[in-house]
Amino acid sequence: MTHAVRAARRAGVHAIHHLTVLAGICAFPLVLLTRKAGVRLPMGAAVSRIRETYEAVVDATGESTNGGE
Repeated sequence: MTHAVRAARRAGVHAIHHLTVLAGICAFPLVLLTRKAGVRLPMGAAVSRIRETYEAVVDATGESTNGGE
């Protein structure tokens, strides 16, 4: 895999990861309301899978995406 392809994949996974976090924050009030009604939304599996993919990409590149910490 070329460097450009790895960088594009990493950027895409990074964007999906952050969009998932944003979607979770925005959906939080809905989740609370549905839990009060007795309905549980299956968000945990999707979030876990995206987190695992994100971590695998970061581990494969050996680079940090958190601003150089």
